[in-house]
Amino acid sequence: MSDEINRSAQDDPEWVVWSSPERISERIDKLFTETLPGVPADWKTRTGSAKPIGPMPVGVDRYSDEMTLHWLDDAFDYVVPDEDVLFEPGNTELVNAFVAYIGDYFVRHCDGRWINDPEMQLFHSFGPTISYDWTDETDYPINLLLDAAAQKRFVVITTEWYSRSVDYAATHGLEHEGLELRRKHGLA
Repeated sequence: MSDEINRSAQDDPEWVVWSSPERISERIDKLFTETLPGVPADWKTRTGSAKPIGPMPVGVDRYSDEMTLHWLDDAFDYVVPDEDVLFEPGNTELVNAFVAYIGDYFVRHCDGRWINDPEMQLFHSFGPTISYDWTDETDYPINLLLDAAAQKRFVVITTEWYSRSVDYAATHGLEHEGLELRRKHGLA
């Protein structure tokens, strides 16, 4: 993928500010300290769950199954009830926070790196994208966010995280439960 990266786009001043590790970290922190704690513990998902989701888990990794699969998946449709919310002018920071959070997983867990793909311009004059040196695959956090909003399920995102982490483990000779499942079912 690195040969296909638009090198001049990486120097776009707005992109340089948006993609700085400090700004990404600030956005994610704000998502978890200001936005998500505002989800009422008695919230019941729009899909009609009879059981309230409870308070946001405390003291767990932000990418843990407890947070992402068991709480955030249910809380997501409170914060992002539909795709239109993402396009409302006052929600730019919400979009930025989720895009930073989604992309940060690929950076931390799959050895990805942020790049500006000008063809992915949607909310900005730049396109936050994750590229890898170990595969030609590319991940688009904005597309994942839009897909999750359309389906009203954060699991759309966690599924892609899981898939890429299995690919990473396979490429790097690491153990991963997903690889064990592939072997068990004759897929690897």
